Amino acid sequence: MGERICSGTPASPGVGFGNAWHFGEDLDGAAQIPQERRESERDAALAALAAAAGELRSVAHDLDGPAAEIVETGALMGEDPMLIAAVERAIMADGVAAAEAILRATAEHAKLIAGLGDETLAARADDVHSLGRRAARLAAGQRATAPPADDVILVAHDLGPGDVAEFASALAGIALAAGGPTAHAAIVARSLGIPMVTCLHEGAHEISDGASVVVDGSSGAVVIEPCSDRARSAQTDMRIRRLAARRAYELRDRPAVTADGTRVVVLANVASRAELDVGMRAGAEGIGLLRTELAFLGARDWPSEQEHTDALQPILAGLGHDQPAVVRVLDFGADKSPPFLRDVPQRGIELLLVHPAAFVAQLRAVLLAAQRHDVRVMLPMVQTVLDVSRSRGLLEQVAAQLGIDRLPSLGSMIETPAAADDAPAIAASSDFLSIGTNDLTSSTLGADRFAANTARAHHPRVLRSIARAVAAAHEANIPIEVCGEAASDPIMLPLLVGLGIDELSVGAARVGPVRDSIRDLSAAEAAGLARTALTMDSAEEVEAAVRSATAERALVK
Repeated sequence: MGERICSGTPASPGVGFGNAWHFGEDLDGAAQIPQERRESERDAALAALAAAAGELRSVAHDLDGPAAEIVETGALMGEDPMLIAAVERAIMADGVAAAEAILRATAEHAKLIAGLGDETLAARADDVHSLGRRAARLAAGQRATAPPADDVILVAHDLGPGDVAEFASALAGIALAAGGPTAHAAIVARSLGIPMVTCLHEGAHEISDGASVVVDGSSGAVVIEPCSDRARSAQTDMRIRRLAARRAYELRDRPAVTADGTRVVVLANVASRAELDVGMRAGAEGIGLLRTELAFLGARDWPSEQEHTDALQPILAGLGHDQPAVVRVLDFGADKSPPFLRDVPQRGIELLLVHPAAFVAQLRAVLLAAQRHDVRVMLPMVQTVLDVSRSRGLLEQVAAQLGIDRLPSLGSMIETPAAADDAPAIAASSDFLSIGTNDLTSSTLGADRFAANTARAHHPRVLRSIARAVAAAHEANIPIEVCGEAASDPIMLPLLVGLGIDELSVGAARVGPVRDSIRDLSAAEAAGLARTALTMDSAEEVEAAVRSATAERALVK
């Protein structure tokens, strides 16, 4: 039987090859628990939930800090009163055994979360399933599951972020029936450089345990029993990726300078200390985007000053004294809404300005952190100069209350065509600009930012918006960075350098490859390529031009 190709959704880039290992087997059901044993069974179930939460905290600790606050949040779910009450009901009222009660309650809890109609909250459903599997195993007295060998392809219906972090050292790739690119498991996989494909649906069930599998996390393809040529190619890709990681570590102190001498600062996008550590090992020069909202997506109310401080400190502690951290203030709204803000119409800085007390709480924490670190404040989804001036006024007011004289730089994110059009005025009121290419691309082209292959940042219309923002920043004599996914895209990279971007902030696992790619570029040639791309009509034309120029440069070298 020949190779079989299943198509899913790309969730973490790279190619992995190995033997399939199925994770998350079902537990056998149990007979009805008699009345006299139900209290002890309930106690065992609650102890198992607490122990599972403890395991997740241990995983987070082993990653040198919250892989995230994301993994830590998974642990907190074990203490959710609604979940605990559901487990107790299943045992005390229905006589269900501890392991089965946990699985039933977490499945119901996950279904409730997934049905809320909020993409970010729905992503937490997988985390609840993962917690339930872990706790049910403990309640049933089963030994912990472990990969049977190194370089396995983990195959499952869904996965929690703690599972990814715990098994990372043995994984060559991950193939999931469900999940998605915005799920917490995918975020952790990207931060650790593990290829992942999600949404395989029935395709995942075609993968037998031990089968050889190729996972292409860039294209979304999973190949079962690949032909020898494909398997060798995947093994070569894995070897190259690992060599690149080692090379990035060896060259981490060498700046990213093009072949003709243009310096480009490469920073890391992070939401956790684990991601920062990955980026710093590869030579990141600091943090270009600290996503503060990810630590609070499950919050029941606006975070307090202390909660902001507790989230910031472990991450900033990983920086050297001269390494910057661009802290984006809470970008709640749209796909990133905690329960208490569900269905709010505002997003980003507009939402914060509607809730000034919440904004002030974060500004106090950031200002105090800025006394010990090179912190810069970034405003998400800026639309007008008024957004900047009102935010600066609050920043100055808080600084005066704290007796702080030296204010951190205040920057604006350009994420819509309207903001790009107004970039000269916004730049004149800002200390730096940052381009969020994910939202800029989707809003320019009218596409879903989460749908695969529907919106391309190298479309000429998007490039023209970026060019306007770059020109405005340079006219105002302030730096401009790109912190969206496009910053590490092989097609976009030469275009961004050619357009004159000063800084690129990329996913932690992409820092090394991006730095290497910059060293291979000629800034002069990239500028010519960018000028040509701005006159084109389609993303396909631009892509063809970039690929042709890249091939020609490779031949010259």
